[in-house]
Amino acid sequence: MQEPRGMDQNEIRDTGKDGLATVFSVCSGKGGVGKTSISVNLATEFSRRGYRTIVVDADLGLSNTHILAGLRPEKTLSDYLEKRASLAEIVIDGPADVKFISGGSGVREMADLDASGRQRILDAIQSLRPHCDVVIIDTAAGISRSVTDFVSISDHTIVVTTSNFAAIADAYGIIKVVVQDGYDKPLHLAINRVRSPEEGEQVYKKLKGCSERFLSFDLNWLGLLPEDNSVEGAVLKRQPFCEAFPTSVATRYLKKLATALERYLTSVPLTS
Repeated sequence: MQEPRGMDQNEIRDTGKDGLATVFSVCSGKGGVGKTSISVNLATEFSRRGYRTIVVDADLGLSNTHILAGLRPEKTLSDYLEKRASLAEIVIDGPADVKFISGGSGVREMADLDASGRQRILDAIQSLRPHCDVVIIDTAAGISRSVTDFVSISDHTIVVTTSNFAAIADAYGIIKVVVQDGYDKPLHLAINRVRSPEEGEQVYKKLKGCSERFLSFDLNWLGLLPEDNSVEGAVLKRQPFCEAFPTSVATRYLKKLATALERYLTSVPLTS
């Protein structure tokens, strides 16, 4: 695993552009559908394209983005909330120059965080916006307030599901909750571990139809990721799959997801 390095205060710097970072929340109604893997790999791909990217692990108390990135964070959001560390001190370097903020693993106090604690984290995320190009928030699975709070500050929300019936039902559940909470920004659907493009299209049509009929909300199609053994292989290697297996089928489809989202970014990528 990669040893962490805290971000020097000078590294949290203004982009020098009029636009703020674009904030994406990645959520799922059901756990185990690959939400965190998509978050980490999208961040890695954006960074490789020249966008300064930060991943905030908002699965509070059970964070694991650092595991997929091969990191051992010494300080987390728990330290920030307890004023044992500044925001700059809990940001660490990951693969492809992606910055990571961990939500802490096995920390009951973070899992039970009250509204004021969540607001401090929301404010911290907002404070990052002038200093990077992309913020990806990896939320917890489910429809708790800790999920919908993070969705509420996002410019775009990506809902991840598989073709499993329970996963589809739970994906509709999170879509329903955030729309009924007043979220009116783009919601994008990404379908993971599909066996064919047709399977992904069928899932999208089901969820889009339900969203339009019962919520009067237009769900966007982001794309799919196929079933690919290289994804699990990358988990074992503690690396993003797009880094560990850059020529894999999963990486090829991930690049399509990143390209579909890239048009929403307000910043111009850095050039070498």
